Formats: sequence, C-alpha cells, structure tokens
Amino acid sequence: MFRLLLIFLLLPGLAAAQAVMSGLVTDKATNEPLVGATIYLVDLQKGALTDTLGHYRIPDVSAGSHKVEVRLLSYKTQTRTVRVLDGETSANFALETEAAQLQEVVVTGLTTGSTVKDSPVPIMTYNKIQWLQTSSTNLVDAVGKLPGMSQITTGVGLSKPVIRGLGFNRVITVHDGVRQEDNQWGEEHALQVDEYSIDRYEIIKGSGSLLYGSDGLGGVMSLISARPPEAGVLRGQLLTNYQSNNGMVGLSGVVEGTTQKGLFGRVRVSTKTAGNYQNRYDGRVYGSAYREFDISGTIGITRKWGYSQLYVSNWHQDINIVTGERDPSGRFLKLVRVSADSEALAPVSDAELRGRAIEPANYQNLNHFKTSWNTFAKVGGGNLSAIVSYSQNRRQEFASTLTPGQPALYFFLQNVFYDFKYYFGGRNGWDFTIGGNGLWQYNQNLGLEVLYPGYRSWDNGLFAFAQKKTNRLTINGGLRMDVRQMRINKLYADSSGVFSERPITGGQTRFGGLNKTYSNPTASFGITYSLSSRWIVKANLGRGFRAPATAELSANGEHAGTFRYEIGSPDLRSETSWQSDLGINYESPDVSITASLFQNRISNFTYSEKVLDRFGRDSIVDPSRPILTYRYTQGDAVLFGGEAQVSINPQSARWFHFTTSYSLVRSRNLSQTADSARYLPFLPPPRIIGQVKFTKAEAGSHWRNLYALLEIEHNWRQNQALLAYGTETLTPAYTLINLGAGSDMLSTKGRTLFSVYLTVQNLFDTAYQSHQNRLKYFGVNEATGRRGVFNMGRNVSVKLVVPFGGK
Repeated sequence: MFRLLLIFLLLPGLAAAQAVMSGLVTDKATNEPLVGATIYLVDLQKGALTDTLGHYRIPDVSAGSHKVEVRLLSYKTQTRTVRVLDGETSANFALETEAAQLQEVVVTGLTTGSTVKDSPVPIMTYNKIQWLQTSSTNLVDAVGKLPGMSQITTGVGLSKPVIRGLGFNRVITVHDGVRQEDNQWGEEHALQVDEYSIDRYEIIKGSGSLLYGSDGLGGVMSLISARPPEAGVLRGQLLTNYQSNNGMVGLSGVVEGTTQKGLFGRVRVSTKTAGNYQNRYDGRVYGSAYREFDISGTIGITRKWGYSQLYVSNWHQDINIVTGERDPSGRFLKLVRVSADSEALAPVSDAELRGRAIEPANYQNLNHFKTSWNTFAKVGGGNLSAIVSYSQNRRQEFASTLTPGQPALYFFLQNVFYDFKYYFGGRNGWDFTIGGNGLWQYNQNLGLEVLYPGYRSWDNGLFAFAQKKTNRLTINGGLRMDVRQMRINKLYADSSGVFSERPITGGQTRFGGLNKTYSNPTASFGITYSLSSRWIVKANLGRGFRAPATAELSANGEHAGTFRYEIGSPDLRSETSWQSDLGINYESPDVSITASLFQNRISNFTYSEKVLDRFGRDSIVDPSRPILTYRYTQGDAVLFGGEAQVSINPQSARWFHFTTSYSLVRSRNLSQTADSARYLPFLPPPRIIGQVKFTKAEAGSHWRNLYALLEIEHNWRQNQALLAYGTETLTPAYTLINLGAGSDMLSTKGRTLFSVYLTVQNLFDTAYQSHQNRLKYFGVNEATGRRGVFNMGRNVSVKLVVPFGGK
C-alpha cells in the first residue's frame, strides 16, 4: 500500500484525463439563481462559488465519479455523486430551504460519507455559525447542549465530553482524522485543541470502535478544520471574544490561500486569558484562572488526482487548580511558604481574587505538539486515504511552594498514529471500504513524584465496511479486529509511601509491572428505511470494546488532582458492549422531528468504589491527611434512554424558528444489589432545552443575517446518583435563561466588514451546581453551610469577527 501511494504521488499523470465540471444552482421553489452557493468535491478538496447568475465552474477535475456537496446558508445541504466525463460535464442543483440539519453530510461515522438523515448510526453535527451564536468557555462546552451530550467539568476551563452517560477514555476524540491522545483518562485537564480553529463537529452516539479501535464505547467526537479556500483566493480573519464573568479575552487570527495551481497554505495563531470566575454563593472562585496560546499551520497541494497536506500545531495552557479550601469566614486559601522546609495555608487577598495570575504552587503546565500528514488520492478506480501523525504531550503539575519550578508530576506522552483506508468505487449502489489503523504510545514520568508507572502500548486493527443504498433503503455494516499490547513498568514505594520506578533500598513493590495483550472483535450493522418522502425509520446494533487504562491497572497512591487515594487492579479485563439504537425522523418544509431510543449493555464495566475498613468506616491511608481511598473494580452495567428534537420553521414565516430537545440517560450497575450502589456515577439528569429564534435576512443596505434568540434550559433533579459510600450526592433541579443576538455589517459595495455576536448566559444569575461538576464534591463552606463550589454565574459574551482578503 505504501509503494502504491508513493508511485501515485510521484506520477500524477497516471490519473484520468483533465475534465471540467460546471452548472447552475437555483432555488427549487422559485427557480431563481442562488448567489454564493458552495459546490465542493469532497475527494479532491476543491470547489467553487456560484456567481451573480448562479453559475459555477470547477476546472482540472479528474474524470470519474465524485461525491459533490452543495451548501448555502438557510438551504439544505445537498449531496450526490456526479460522474464527470472528459471535456466539460454539466451538473445543475436545485436547493430547498431548510427546517433542520438532517441533510448535513457527515464523514466520521461512515467511511463512504452520508447524510444525518440516511445514516443508521446516530450522528449529530454542529457548525461554526452555531458556535458563534452561543457562548462557550472551552472546546467541549460548545457542544455540551446537543441532545445526548453533556460534560464533566472542573471549573470553567476544564471539560471532558460525555455521550449518553459515558466519558473520559470511553469517548474517542478525533481531530482531522487523527486520534487526539493527551491523557484521555484524566479528569482534571481539557482536550488540547484550539477551540477557535474548529469549523465543524461530528458526534457519533454509540460505539466508535469500528473505525478507531479500542475505547469508543460511548462514541466519537470528531473535530474538523475549515476547508481550503477556492483557487485564486487569499483571505484571512480576526476573531475576538470577551466574556464578562471571568474577564476572559480571546483572540484568533488566520491567513490562508490557494493558488490557481492548487497550492494551499494556512497559519493560525490564537490566545486566551481569563481570571477567576464568579457566582452568587462563592464570589470569585480562586484557582480558576488560566491562559492559553496556540499556533498551527497547514501546507498542501490539490490536484485532479486528489490532495496531500502537512499539518503542524502547538497548543499550550497554564491553568490554576481549584482546591476549594476556605477558612471559617468563607475566604479561599492558598499555599504559602513559611520557611525553607515548611508551608501553610493563608487567606487569598481581594486583589488576588480579581487577578488572573498563575499560582506557582498549584497549577498545571500543559503542552501538546502535533504534526500529521494527510493524503487522499484516486488509485485504480477507487480512493486511497492515508494519515500518519506524531504528537508529544507534556503535562506538568506543580503542587508545592518548597520546590518552585519543579513539577511534582510530569507526564511525557508520545503518540504515533496511522490510518489507511481504500474506498472501492461504488457499483450497483454498493460501496466497500477496507482499512487499518493503530496507535503507539510511550508515557514517561519526569517529575519529582510518580502517580502511575510509565508504560508502552501498541494498538493495531483491521476493518472492512460495506454500504448498500437504494432510493428508500440504506444498509451498512462492518467488522473489525483489534489487538492492544501493553507493557507497564514496576512501581516501588519507600517507608513513607513515596513512589519510584526504580528499586528502593528497604522499600516494597507496590505494583509488579504488567506485560499483557488485549484483543477483541467489534462490529456494526444498521438499516435506514424511508416509509415515505417524509418519514424515515432506522436501527443499528454495534459492539465495542475498551482495554483497561494504565491508571485502572496500576494506581496505588494519592492522586492530587482528584484528592483521593486510588488503588488499581492488574487483573481487570476488557470492557465489551452491545449498543442498540432505534430512531425515527420526520421532515417537511415546515417541521423536523427526530427521536431515538438506545440501550448500551457493558460487560466488565470498570469503576472505582470507596474502600471501607472492617468497622464500615472510611479507609484513610494517612491519618494526618484525611484523603479517602478508592479501588477500581468491575461489574456488568447497562445504560438506556433516548433523545428527541423538534424544529419548526414555517414556510410562511421563515423568520421564525423554534427548536426544543429532550435528553434522558438512566443506568443500572447489575453487579450491585444495594439501592445506594445501583446507579453509575456522573450521569447527567434529564434535560429539556427550548429555543425561539427570530431572523431577518436584511435590514437596510448595511445589515444582513440578523437574529435574536431566547433559550430556556431546564435540568431535572438528579435523584439516581451513586450514593454508596458518599461517592455522590443528589443534585437539585435548576433552570437557566439565555439570550443572544447578532448580525453582519456590510460596506456600500456589499462586502462584509465584520460580524458581531452577543450572548447572555444565565441571565438571572442563578446559583446552581451541575451534577457532573467535580467541584460540587469539595469541602463545606463553613460561612454558608453549602458544600462544594458552584458553577459560573451570569456571563455576557461578545464575539467580533473581521474578515479580510478575497480573490
């Protein structure tokens, strides 16, 4: 396969003869030409815009079948396969105005590409316009309100995605086709990707193991960068974002261009800085400030045979750690150095609460460097996709004033990822894909302390996927086999409990090391059937697996980030799951309805439970420091629930949009009989979100795409919590009111000068705690009697986007 790719890239002349694709794009109802529609050839990553008469022309296209997407704001995205012949081929498109996003084209869940409506696998999409019209504090927060989605948070800067109740390393994150690996098991750091660089999200709800291997029991969150501009275009954009609650200031600038010969380049620089966030009950929450700096660049070439791109990025964040420690008056405390060998807690001043400094004795320094090569080429009547990536993740945690500049914990993780797929040309409605991918990891401990031993792991998997599509029926499915080899170092402890990966004189072995192989088959099969032009039913059954993580196998010590003593088990087995989905879609010009039910049965579900002594009391390893002890164990579990969404956008009043969504996740730990232990931890409560949005295409000669929205979010009381051993507590219900408005400002020549987006989150400054907020379980504030730290209060966000450049 490597030789075939090399030969093809060196000899592009072997591709089919040059051809041209052209045509007209119109409104299906009025037959009027549409200006500014994007016609995009997915496999070649090239396209064109329609002119003032609705015409487009794409030169230098290889003869053969091409999947074509046609997009325009306020219209349904149309996708179809066009066979381009030598010379010039005409292909016209008639677009319908949209009431929903069911026509969005997705590529993450199906290797051949499809639409949300046709996909048997439950998939959601979220684009840059939606992101601009809402307020988010980090990458995951942006999609946390989608049906079936939620997030586990540790302050406003740290979030992990949760899909249908499963998170951490049960959800795979993919960035432009590359698995994102930055200690996915960890609770106390964010996904290390520039939020401003993402143009589109695709969310698979269900097992993602078929395409990406181990770990995707909950699903996949795919992050996708913007497409290259059209040939002959050099453009840029400045984006600024201010948020009032913590004074967050964000700035991102990008410059990109494509020459007439298909050479493409992009450079983006982004930065964020934020102070301590605040709410009505806690005031300003000390330790929640952070700063971030990111830079990335892409160079590539597009030809009639396909495209090839090289991507390089470096993401960096310094972020304080919220401890929640307060004195009797309720004032937050911080560590200060008392003498050369001692430190103590001292009250935080008002100036420090209002500031945004990084606390040198209690913060994390995170850095993620990544480079990847991505090539897509037409070979032998089909398409070959190749991705190779290398990344370095450095996570340093500083925890003492006695060792300034020396990290207590320092994980140095290196990753090599590869992914190769071959798409056979579609015949008689069939599409076939075969491929393989894998991940090599090497994690080292370079800090003063050791939390988990270093390890090496090597994943390899092969899969085959097929899809058959007719006018009314879509059937697809696939099989995969994965092998994970894991080698974990030994772990020693001295008499005071300090860990080392080297033998200690007079010490003891806490973890005897591990050299083990985990393997499992996975599969997926689904059907979508059109009952009529408006009604569609779909069903899917998927099997996934997840090999145990290093922390679950080898932990035996205090984890500063979670404030508890963790004990792993080297005998853990792989988790396996069977998830079934049943869904229905209805779509008319005025109304769109989607609803789905799911059940996810997991064998060998791994979770941590509190360890009690023989008297039934909390087990505390060090009496001088009351940190509770937890042990990883396994059992069988099931999660079940569903989502529904209704969108109304009447043809007679396209300016009016109403959307409401409902999400429900329930669980059972089948290995526990006690009522207090029957539920799985960190599950979101039932939630309903309703949004009314008013739009206006133009106002005068200078304002375009105006909108105003009102959103109500209600989270029910979470009374199905893991109450055993005091692991979780019940969470009261709460309701949030959000507002938004925005518009584009045009010049006298009709060019966009800037776009402005205003949002107000939590309008009435409601004090609440999300059930998935880890700060909820911190100590009691003696001044108020309330336990833990509360979520962010009212937050006003302003985004300003200034485009520049053009043809």
